Amino acid sequence: MGNTPEEAVKELIPKSLDEIIHANRDTCSLGLSTSDDLDEFPMIVEVVANQKSISANLNRWRFVCLNNNGTKSHFLTGIHEAQNCVWATSVIVAIDLEHGLALTRSGSIYQLGTKGEGEPEPDILLHICAQFHNWGIGEMLGVLHIFY
Repeated sequence: MGNTPEEAVKELIPKSLDEIIHANRDTCSLGLSTSDDLDEFPMIVEVVANQKSISANLNRWRFVCLNNNGTKSHFLTGIHEAQNCVWATSVIVAIDLEHGLALTRSGSIYQLGTKGEGEPEPDILLHICAQFHNWGIGEMLGVLHIFY
C-alpha cells in the first residue's frame, strides 16, 4: 500500500477492466468485447427514424464483455451526452454498428457517438465497479466497493 492516504486510494482503483474482478477469476473475466463477439449479435431490424425512441447518445463508448465460465454478457459503457455523466447499459441484445445503434435487454436504444479507444478511463472503470454492485454481482466477483 502507498505511504500516504492518497497513494493508498490510487492503488485500490482499477486501471483496466481486468483489474476490476478479484474473486472467482477462474470462472469470470472482464474485458473489451471483440469484433468477433459483436458480429454474433443480430442486427437491429428497423433503424429508428424517430429520435424520441433513442434513450441516449453515448460518447467514449465501449462494448464490455463479462465472461462467466464461457457464457458472455456484453454491455455498453460511455458518457451520457445529455447528462454528461458516466453510463453503463443493461445487457446488449442487438447491435447495428453501421447506423451506430445498440439495443439493450431492457428495451433501450442507444446512439453511439464518439468511440472510446483502448481501456476505459478511471471514471468509467469506477462506474463499472458501482454497477456490478447494483446488479448484485460485485461481492461475488470481489469488486471494489464504489457507491454514489
